Order: sequence, then structure tokens, then C-alpha cells
Amino acid sequence: MKTIKKYFVGAVLFATAMGGFTSCGNLDENPYTFIDPSSYYKTEAEVNSALNTVYNRFRNLFRDNNQMFLANLELFTEQGWPTYPKNGMNALTYWHDINNASYSDLGVYKTWAANYVVINDANIVIARADGVDMSKDAKDQIKGQAYFLRAYSFYYLLRLFGGVPLPTDYTKGVTGLEMPRATVDETYERIIEDLTTAESLLPVRGTKGYDVWRASKGAAQALLGEVYLYRASMNGNNTEYLKKAMEYSKAVIDSKVYSLMPEFTDQYYWFNQAGAKNNQESLFELQFSPENGQDNGMHIRFGLGRTYNNYMGCYQYARMGVSAFLNKEMVDNGDKRANAFLTYFEDDKGNKYQFDAATYKWVCTNDPSLTVTNDKSMELRCPFNCKYFDQHTDFSLQHPCANFPMLRYAEVLLNYAEASNLLGGSDAVTYLNMIRNRAGLANFSGSGKDAIDEEIFQQRRYEFVGEGKIYFDELRRNVIGQYNEDKCKNGVAMGMPYFEQQLEFKAGRSFLFKIPQTDLDGNSALVQNPDNVAGK
Repeated sequence: MKTIKKYFVGAVLFATAMGGFTSCGNLDENPYTFIDPSSYYKTEAEVNSALNTVYNRFRNLFRDNNQMFLANLELFTEQGWPTYPKNGMNALTYWHDINNASYSDLGVYKTWAANYVVINDANIVIARADGVDMSKDAKDQIKGQAYFLRAYSFYYLLRLFGGVPLPTDYTKGVTGLEMPRATVDETYERIIEDLTTAESLLPVRGTKGYDVWRASKGAAQALLGEVYLYRASMNGNNTEYLKKAMEYSKAVIDSKVYSLMPEFTDQYYWFNQAGAKNNQESLFELQFSPENGQDNGMHIRFGLGRTYNNYMGCYQYARMGVSAFLNKEMVDNGDKRANAFLTYFEDDKGNKYQFDAATYKWVCTNDPSLTVTNDKSMELRCPFNCKYFDQHTDFSLQHPCANFPMLRYAEVLLNYAEASNLLGGSDAVTYLNMIRNRAGLANFSGSGKDAIDEEIFQQRRYEFVGEGKIYFDELRRNVIGQYNEDKCKNGVAMGMPYFEQQLEFKAGRSFLFKIPQTDLDGNSALVQNPDNVAGK
């Protein structure tokens, strides 16, 4: 695996001027450090450096403080469990003050500007590549990756905020940054056009000497399948979109390039140092390495209390765990995917701790008087997610480097199964059972379209814990409020730490976040989303 390096090109390219049309739009003079990209990107190497910057910017959606975006997505569902009050983790789990466009603890708001930085940098690559002397294959690969990453960023923005501005040219200064929102349909069409272009330009994974970690034809097809399924769900299971979701998902399946890892946990670095990264199930994942600026801080932020000792691989502090209620569901079902959760550890003093799924408590087996707490001495009552963790990198480096999955073959199988079932196909259960069987579960014994559809959804709940997927699945299926309401209700009733009240806002399928106020102020052409109404 090659490490994606962070490139800083000579002088500031002022990508952040486009970063969500922020307050930079109010500046009345050009910065002295601004250089028009057209004067810099003259060679293949320089365009490749710009492409690496796009990857770096996209990865930054989940790095540093932007990790709160992932925590938000999990805490807004029944899957995330608050373990610390900082960053509003306790309040966000019950959807506190969710219509406030200036809510400072809402990590989702940071993604508006962050995604537009990705988009602007991708636009630079797309615009400049054609004017550079290089082979057709090299040019196609570079542009295809930029289209893929641009589409992925637009896709995040669409699902969170609705129709958004659709810039397809890069920022050339601090003027002309005001741009109105496109409609939802126009935004879908931009995403689909970008991904279709990427599919036509990108090689199949493992061919032409192409780095395995890069976006490939299969990744573009998988994301197209996901986009069409999401669009179908948001439009009454539209038949045309479901057919497209089937078509693109089946293209990935029929390529025979990808397959499920035999053991679920072997996809994750904590369990499989040698073979987890960019494995046979991975279509696209965020690359991390053990060096400054390249490491995976999810290990640090979403870990088990404050640990400064090497028994956890690197220091950690608690922000978010896995729902103890969800863990119990999985353990009671005999679901092997619960093995991906941290439910046992031995500290540097030799004390052995086990999480008891039945009582929702950590128990020290050699000294029952000891409890597991965060640095505020608050008892922790949930397991944690080893999908983020790194126990292999030298502790002294303090740079955990587990990769993070964005698109997995398991999702392709479930996407195909869902679309096929809704269209009356007879093969949906075959692909559903591939997911169940790997989890140690017997073949699905139910029948009927509704029962199969519900079971596919349940498998998504167990398959993608902590991967930022279930929020969007529950939203498009209009059940997000139902599941989180039960989590909050039970947490309050049982006196769980950081469960302070019932769900404050019960979201429905039409829910959209407000455009962050600072970004709205910087672009007078933007129109704010209306207040959401609970249950609508």
C-alpha cells in the first residue's frame, strides 16, 4: 500500500475560498498568496500531486475534529452511545436543538465547507489534466478519480442538506463565489453524471498496474448502485431507480473482482494486521499511516476512556461507544459481528475486564471493586468499536493507522438484494444469506417481499455499525426516529450515564440539516432549509 501524502503546492491555492462559500466571499481584495492553478499544473507529476491533495481533502472529512461528523451520524441513530459530554455527545444523542444553524457542537456542519474543499480541488484536477502532455491511460485515471471523489462529496452534501450549489470549475479568486442551490434532482443528476464518467475512465481494480487503494471502476459502480437505491427510497421505491441500483450492483458482483472476507473481523486492522487493508471485500477505503498528519484519530477519539498505555495500542479517550442495547441484540442472536466490538481487555497492571452484555457493565474479573471509567470518573456502560482501532503500530509513535471502510462488497450484496426484492426478484435471499451466513446465522427462513425487505434492513444494522451508514439507511426508510427514540427511552429508564432525557426531536424521511449559518452568511445566493418538523 502506498501512503497518500499531503501536498502543499508552492503557495496557497485558496481552495478554501470555495470551501462552502464561506465568509471568504465577503473579502474585497485578492490574497497575495493566491496563484491561479492554470499557472502551476504543467506536468503529469504536478497534476498527480493535485490528485493526491483531493484524496487528502476527502480523507479529512473523517480526520481531526471532523471525526465528530462520524460520531454525529452514529449518535443520531440507535447505534451510537454517548460516553463523554464534550462536543455535545450526550445532547446530540437525543437530537438537542437540531434546527439551530449555529449549533457549535454539531460536527455535521463542518462537512459543508470540507466537502466543497474536496470539490474545488477535484475541479482543479479535471480542468488542468486535459492541458498536460501524458498518456491517455494516465489522463483517464487521474480524471476518473477526481470525478469519483467530487461525486462522493456531492452525495454527502445532498443527503445531509438537500439540493446544493454545483460548481464544476475551480476557484480563481475571491470574487464570483456566490452560487445558488440546485434542486435535489439536479444534484442527483450531477452525482450520477460524475460517477458514470468515472466508471468509463477508471480501470478495473488490479489491472494496468493501478494502485489497489485508488478509486476504481468497481468503486464507481458500487457508489452508483448506492446512489440509485437511495434515490429510489426517497421517491416511493421508484422502479426506474431500483432497476439502475440492481444493474450497477450486479456489475460489481459479476466482475468477480471482489468477495466477502471469510471471517467478518478480518476486514479490520485490529484483528488482521497483515491482510485487512484494501482487502478482497474493500472497494474503497480511507488510507492512514503511522506518521504525523496521516494517522487515524478515530482510534483516539472513540476509544475506551483515557488510556496512555500501550495495552490499547495507543492513547485513547472516550467520545462514543457502541450501543450496549445493540450489542446485546447481536450477542443474543449469536451474531459473530459482535466480535468486532471491544468487550475484553487487560490493562498494564494485569487487571482483566470483560463487558457483560446482559447487565451492560464492565466487570473486572480479578477485582470486582474496579470499574471502567472515562477521565471524569464516569462509569462506562458500553463496548467500543475495534473497526477504528490499531493495536499493532508502535505505541511510542502515537499515530494509529487503521484504514476506514467507505464501500464494502457486503453493501453491494445488500443493495442488490434490496433492489431485487422490491422489484419482485427471486434471488434476493441468496445474497442476503451470504451476509447472514458469514455472521454465523442460518439461512433466512421467512418469505414475502415485506419480510425479506425488513430482514435486509436488519442485516444492515448489524453489518455497518460505526461505519456511518445506518443513519442514511434509517433516514431513507423513515425509521430513524423510531429506533433512536427507543434507545433514549431505555437509556433514561435504566439510568445510563449521559442519557439525560428522552428524544427531543423525532426525525422523519424529509429531515435535512440547516446550512451552517457562517456559510449561509458568506453566500447571499443561498437559501436556508426550513425548520424541520418532528415526525415529518
